[in-house]
Amino acid sequence: MIEQTLPAPCGATDPLTGPLVDWPGLETQFRGKTRFVTGLAEKALKNYRASAERLHQLAAGDGEYADIAFLAHSIKGTAGSLKAFEVQALAAATDQAARISDPQCRLLAAQLAALLHRLIAELEARVQG
Repeated sequence: MIEQTLPAPCGATDPLTGPLVDWPGLETQFRGKTRFVTGLAEKALKNYRASAERLHQLAAGDGEYADIAFLAHSIKGTAGSLKAFEVQALAAATDQAARISDPQCRLLAAQLAALLHRLIAELEARVQG
């Protein structure tokens, strides 16, 4: 079994309600190009909606551990690009567990799906706001 320690999201005071994306960090990284950052959020939304649904299926037993590893690895990369470090850390733990065939990876996949739903809501607010 893999133990995981998730970092607190940047700028968040409550890990259950705080922001998952380090928006100020993204704005700084892209030199204040707000439209570009919002465009990143739009692109991520398309991928994460499908990923969250697939993670639910995988967590329920539909698919192999390799499927979980592949999807979690992909989420890990995009979450890192978005500076969504809590999502990135959980995706890394899920990927690692799936790669060593730890049955715990299905539980981690379910947790990752739930966290993605929070991220989706945050990205939607950014895109709409």
